[in-house]
Amino acid sequence: MPGRRDWDEESQERNKEDFAEFEMADGVNGHHRRHRRRSAASRSPAAWPPPDDVDVEPEPPRRRKWHWWWLAVAFLVICGICGFMGTFAAVNLGIGVSLSKDAAVTASNFLAALGTQDYAQAYHYLGPPMTLQPGSQSNFIAQAQRYDACFGTVVDYKQVEGTTVIQDNTWTSTYEITRSKLQHSYRLTLTLQEDSNHQWRIVDYQSEGADNALAPSQPACQ
Repeated sequence: MPGRRDWDEESQERNKEDFAEFEMADGVNGHHRRHRRRSAASRSPAAWPPPDDVDVEPEPPRRRKWHWWWLAVAFLVICGICGFMGTFAAVNLGIGVSLSKDAAVTASNFLAALGTQDYAQAYHYLGPPMTLQPGSQSNFIAQAQRYDACFGTVVDYKQVEGTTVIQDNTWTSTYEITRSKLQHSYRLTLTLQEDSNHQWRIVDYQSEGADNALAPSQPACQ
């Protein structure tokens, strides 16, 4: 029948046109969707290719803080050692000055007692071994009286600068002695030691090199 066949052909033609339009529309839509995906992906910074002409700054080196700590510790240790040594030296200097002062007082008192002819008091400033011998006090007084009679009494004395020596518990110093009958002064060296009671005692005296002599060696008095 010609009418039915014409309708079928017309219907197939219409279906082909609709299908073609659908494919065309789908292709366009797919292209847009793929384009949107590529556009979205291209906007992500992680997907950007690294530029070749950009200089990347190197990471700055980490400071070694422990070097500063060791320097600070070393500085403190050095300061501590210097402070200790300074304190030690100052203490020893103070002790030395105190000892020298005490010994000098004893020596001055001894010479002053000789000047006033207080021989017993002068003997009080002597110590061992000068006081260990029997009759040492009477012998000392007789010697002092003989020197006064021959050379005159002690009228002046002064410590010679730069002659004081301190070693352990021993103190030595030289004095310039002036006697009334001598035209020139002479030097008398006194040696003192600190006893167990922390008292300074004269353990030796020398006059112009003569041991146990309170006056220089000269001809006997007439």
